[in-house]
Amino acid sequence: MNSDFVVLIFWGIIDTVIFGVKMSDTFPVLDQKKAIQIVSGNKKLADDLLLMLIKELPEYTQSIQNEFKNENKEELRKILHKMHGGLRYVGAPALMDIVSRTDLELFELSDEQLKQNITLIYQEIDRVIQEGKYSSTVS
Repeated sequence: MNSDFVVLIFWGIIDTVIFGVKMSDTFPVLDQKKAIQIVSGNKKLADDLLLMLIKELPEYTQSIQNEFKNENKEELRKILHKMHGGLRYVGAPALMDIVSRTDLELFELSDEQLKQNITLIYQEIDRVIQEGKYSSTVS
């Protein structure tokens, strides 16, 4: 088996992964319709939650970097779990996907797989920040 190719089955979805390519490309960065639906149709609340998330993401990035560098999987798991919980209320499906996968599989991932997932989390955080800034100026 080629070590650069993996098929994941997650929540009933088959997702083919080629390392070096974002796993979350199948999900949109932001899904405003989903976000509004999650908060019972309150667009202002959905917008406010997105802005709060955008403000918190740099702190999450720093915490993830610190715990990953220190190889502290217990603390990393706490951060990812907290982030995962917060993402449930914001329509950020791509970031939610990779954070939830990493949270759930953290202790089963090899060091290389964890490094790749962390890199994907950073990429998705950057995408949410960029698209969220644009969304908040258009809304």
